[in-house]
Order: sequence, then structure tokens, then C-alpha cells
Amino acid sequence: MATTYTPGKTLGRGDLDIFLTDANENPTNAAEIYFSLHYLSPGPPETEVLIGLPQRSPVNPTVGEYYAAIMVPPSATLGTYRIRWFLRQYVNSTQQQVVQEFQVTDPDSGLNTVNYSQAQTEMMSRLRMALRDHFPSRNYRFSPPEYEGDINQYNRIFGQVWEDNELLEYLLWSLDWWNMFPPMTNSVNTIDLLVNQWPSWRTVIMWGAISHACFALSMNWIHEEFSYSIGGISLDIERSSKYQSLMDSANSQFDKATEAKVNTVKLIRGLQQPKYGMGVRSSFGPAAGRGVLSPRSFMA
Repeated sequence: MATTYTPGKTLGRGDLDIFLTDANENPTNAAEIYFSLHYLSPGPPETEVLIGLPQRSPVNPTVGEYYAAIMVPPSATLGTYRIRWFLRQYVNSTQQQVVQEFQVTDPDSGLNTVNYSQAQTEMMSRLRMALRDHFPSRNYRFSPPEYEGDINQYNRIFGQVWEDNELLEYLLWSLDWWNMFPPMTNSVNTIDLLVNQWPSWRTVIMWGAISHACFALSMNWIHEEFSYSIGGISLDIERSSKYQSLMDSANSQFDKATEAKVNTVKLIRGLQQPKYGMGVRSSFGPAAGRGVLSPRSFMA
């Protein structure tokens, strides 16, 4: 579900575009705006390679809307690309920088194409929506909070946070985790079986997947955190705790669901008891099989 294009495709309105608003959420044009195109070389180390001119002019069809009118060359290298937008709200404003990422893939190679089942696609889509990652925001708001202004001009990146294969992995981890709790439900070991046989379990599986997704992202941010101080000015970037807090909330919902799982299954088994009399199998407690009521087994 990431933004992908194929070699030879001409990009226009609705592809690599950006929408600008002022502090009151009203569409507004920029006093200055241009973009540059880069190929992200995987390395190591990972580096950006400038493609073409460093200052390209976008198309401005309506107030506040801009898009990059470019063509992906037929011979384009497959991989990750970035568009860096440079903009000023006013002539004397500080220049802001926004980044958009996209992929160039070749569907004929079969290397970048993954076929997911309908159930997997449904669950990944619902999980992405729950994580608020279903529509990468292309809206840039001028005048951010003062204490974030200097940071935002460097770290604002448009694009989805999690890839499809990552979300599917988190769903499978959650399903394994769920099956580990009593009663044993190991027969439901795929997303397809979950959706088709136990659709009421989809929400709890997503809660578990949210926990795994937040944990993975917090691990990434731990490597990026730092504290810096010079000349009496301090800069601290710390984000992992926010995702850990979300993970704890998701774990809490998952734990509540495991209790409901036990109680629900116990109730279902209890309703399977014979309704009348005492049979050979109708002992005191939930019956595992059908009770046998016949003149010989009936007890006066």
C-alpha cells in the first residue's frame, strides 16, 4: 500500500502533490516553493543522490495545491526515491523543508509484487486505519508551534510508517500470542481461518498487532534519540516513550480480551449439558459429550 510507480509512468495531479494551509486551515499559496528529486542509495551508508536540477518548479492548479509533473524514466533504477519540497509562506519567512518518499518497482520482475489473500488485505487495511497510517498526510500547515518549528523543518516526511509485510507479520505474531492463552485454539493459525471462522476475534488480534507495531517503532526511535547542549541551548529528541505508552494501552485491551476468551468458551461448553435427568455422561459440571438418556441409564 506504499506509494509505488513503474518505470515509464508520467506523474501528474493526484500523485506527488502537496496541499498548503495557513494557521487557520485555509488553503494558501507559498511565496516561494520548489522541489528537488533524489534517489535513496541503500549503501551502506544510506545516501541521497540528486537527480536533475536542484530547483524544480511544481504545477499550481488551485490555491494551496502543488504537484510535481515528472516522468519516471523507462531506465529508472528500482528502489526508493524522495522529493524534497522547499517553501516559504512569506518572502521573509524561514524556509521550510518537507520530504515525500515513493518507490519505483517493476511488476514484471515479480521481485516487488506480493499477492495477499482477501482476508490478509482486509486485516492489514483495518490495522493500518487503526494505526492512523491509512492515508499519508500531504497537508502542510504553516506556522507550527514555536517550540517545534526548528525541528519540523528537518523531520517532516510524508509517507506510510509501516509496510504491508510488516503489518502482516505483526498480525501473525498477535494471532500466535492469542492462541497461546487458554483454551487452546491452535487450529486457527492463519489470518484466513481467523476471518472466516472467528470474525469476532479480529479486533483483539488487531490490538495485539498494534502493540507489536508500536514496540518495533519505539525500538527504531531509541537509536535516533539524543541530547545536545551547547552555549546554554539544549535540544532533546525522545520519542520512544510515546510509542511505549501506546503499546501499554494496546496490551491492556489485549489482556482484557484474553479473559473474555476463557469466560466465553466456558459458557459455551456449559450450555452443552443435557437439559433433563442424569445420564451416564451428565456429571456435575460441563459435559464434554452428549448425555445419554435411556430406560437403562435413567436413574430414579
